[in-house]
Amino acid sequence: MIFSKILNDQGYEVRHFTNAEDALAAIQSDSKFGLSFLDIRLPGEDGISALPKFLKFQPSLKVVMMTAYQTVESVVTAMKFGAADYLVKPLEPEMILKAVEKYFPSGQPVFKEEKKAQETKAVRSYTFMARTPLMKNVLSVADKFASVSGPVLILGESGTGKEMLAHTIHQKSQRAKKPLIIVDCTSIPETLFESELFGYEKGAFTGADTAKVGRFELADGGTLFLDEIGNVPLTMQAKLLRFIEDHTVSRLGGKKTIDIDIRLITATNVDLQKEVEKGKFRQDLFYRLSTLTIHLPPLRNRIKEEKEFLINYFLEKNSQKLQRPVPVIAEPAMQMLLEYAWPGNVRELENALYSSALLCDSNKIGVQHLTVGIQSYFSHKEQVELPIMEGEKKTLKEVIKKVEKEQILAALEQTGGNKKKASEMLDMDYKTFLTKLKEYSPT
Repeated sequence: MIFSKILNDQGYEVRHFTNAEDALAAIQSDSKFGLSFLDIRLPGEDGISALPKFLKFQPSLKVVMMTAYQTVESVVTAMKFGAADYLVKPLEPEMILKAVEKYFPSGQPVFKEEKKAQETKAVRSYTFMARTPLMKNVLSVADKFASVSGPVLILGESGTGKEMLAHTIHQKSQRAKKPLIIVDCTSIPETLFESELFGYEKGAFTGADTAKVGRFELADGGTLFLDEIGNVPLTMQAKLLRFIEDHTVSRLGGKKTIDIDIRLITATNVDLQKEVEKGKFRQDLFYRLSTLTIHLPPLRNRIKEEKEFLINYFLEKNSQKLQRPVPVIAEPAMQMLLEYAWPGNVRELENALYSSALLCDSNKIGVQHLTVGIQSYFSHKEQVELPIMEGEKKTLKEVIKKVEKEQILAALEQTGGNKKKASEMLDMDYKTFLTKLKEYSPT
């Protein structure tokens, strides 16, 4: 590729990938990348949707988007997701070199072990936040599990910190110096699970021009974290069970088995026992995965003191990020933060406080600075409770339906209209959610 040749000639180390999936796998397993040129149009996952995933695993990575189809919307979206710059094709050599020199003015970038630093920071943050008896117990169990090599299952709602806990277990284990490969099972199409996890050989299917290493091989010697294991299709569940039993994998289209030495950590926000009863999850696999289980409680079930501690912790963390003094929270706003249900749990709390700190100009966070989701929650709550307090004649069924409608619409608003996430947030069967949404939505 002419792109690679231009940079190689200037002494830069370059790796070229034809799709976002392979590039993401490389970023997960190698922390040396300093700059990425990412095309918006790619086979498979497009560059816009891949961008936040790149930055999730390597926040310091500078990403320059490329496209021949520039639109204002695509530029805004890319910048919103964290792109450092934007280039329009066709690209001249001078444009490429200028972009590189912009981010590495002294020439060759200095590579550091960014990923290892991130994991260590995650462990320190988690240890620091575990100040209450409930979370101290979680960390104590994690310490014990880190010392053995069996599969660990982490249970908890979205945003409770399952991935951070997986980082903690990995960093406290004997595999800490080896890679931790993270796989989001919700982002893999059912037809691609086998090739993503186990890889494939050249010629395994139409378009397989080169062999691809799967996530299991990338994690060899280290830890493989399968997030949302409940989304793995039944056909793949059988292959996972076989791996747990004999510790070998076979690439798609391959004839030989490959020995793999990994620690397997899985996580889910669904009740796997119920999924077993429904026939959606293999019972034998469930038993093998759940030998060592940790349950992360939702934020709404944690005591007031822990919520206050987390609020203060994230306020200080965000003030460092924004390079501002730590803001004060007005009493009404603090009361709302303590009473809010936090369907997105700790992740939602952190993001909400970052947004509030960014919006407040006087270094005091008021109700008006809280997220739309929080304000909407209390607005809907008041609307539902008010008619009852005023003594209107309503049947219990009518009151329940009104509450249900408000919660469904609020969940949709908080998830940006994502019906699947909204149903999960409400712990409601997806088909039931769609039926009720059809009933309650204005036509």
